[in-house]
Amino acid sequence: MFNYKALIVGMMMFFFSSAQADEWRAVVERSGFLGTFAAGASYELEPEHAVDLSLGGYSVDDEILYQANFIYRYSRWNTSVGPDVWRPLQFGFFLVYALNSDRYFIESPDKYPYPEYYDFTALRYGFEFGTTYTFMRTHIGLAYHLRIFDNGAIAVFNNSNRDLQYYISSGVSVQYLF
Repeated sequence: MFNYKALIVGMMMFFFSSAQADEWRAVVERSGFLGTFAAGASYELEPEHAVDLSLGGYSVDDEILYQANFIYRYSRWNTSVGPDVWRPLQFGFFLVYALNSDRYFIESPDKYPYPEYYDFTALRYGFEFGTTYTFMRTHIGLAYHLRIFDNGAIAVFNNSNRDLQYYISSGVSVQYLF
């Protein structure tokens, strides 16, 4: 199965290979719902549109499980701050796919209210909001994103427990522009 997934990533890289060098970013992220940590690449289709592909890992009972992450991000405003670029409000959607098993959540860790808090599935999706500041001289970007899982958005309306930790997660990333 890993070869099949590598082929898909390779095809996507081939599709985007006509990109100019400054449209690619390497991304390392402390990522919340995208895994405890994630690493990957981002490609800007236009200054307003970007896609990210990354590999994330998270721990359940001392076992590290992996997931593939895809994000589409829209940045309506790209503001120049001297030589730097600030994207004050970005929003988009993300997909995560379990690589270690056929289910995204194999079991709910102890920190969740009960053992089957999340439904078991290999594919999850959600929405994100964030901001990115890019230091153009050093080609370094810093970003913060707030993410809401699909079942988290539903739970906000259906759950009497309004504790935000079960619905929302944030991520901080460091990016390098090529």
